[in-house]
Amino acid sequence: MKVTVMGIEYNHLLSGKALAEMGNEVTYISNDYKRVDNIRRGHYNADEAMVIKSMNSTNSFGFSTNIKESLSSTNMCFISEGVSADSEEQMQEVLEQARLVGENMTQHMFIIDRSKEAMSRAAQIKETIEEALAKRDTNLTFEVIANPSFLRS
Repeated sequence: MKVTVMGIEYNHLLSGKALAEMGNEVTYISNDYKRVDNIRRGHYNADEAMVIKSMNSTNSFGFSTNIKESLSSTNMCFISEGVSADSEEQMQEVLEQARLVGENMTQHMFIIDRSKEAMSRAAQIKETIEEALAKRDTNLTFEVIANPSFLRS
């Protein structure tokens, strides 16, 4: 299965790594063009190196800045906050990712919230995606699934 992970922070990399190890084709998405380019060339920061270098080369994973292209070939997208400790900032980051998904999805999609928070934000994520889809005047369908980090196996 093709899976998109929104972000390239440590927790995003770990989620994608686990998905790739299960046999999925994972694409990490970031709008940080320079960082994605560095990763593609093998230049990592310490957190990236810890995860990426431990990934089996037979696993299928890649990095992109093109969200539209990635979402056009996947039906599952994982979103979660980055490294901020501020809960309001984390929420805004997740809702921004949801907005981007709504603006760029082209087919039915499952959006999985992999937040650190115990409380589900599924309703807010759903509303944000619905607003973005309404602006596009499209009837695309989607499901939001809460799978917080604390439920990881």
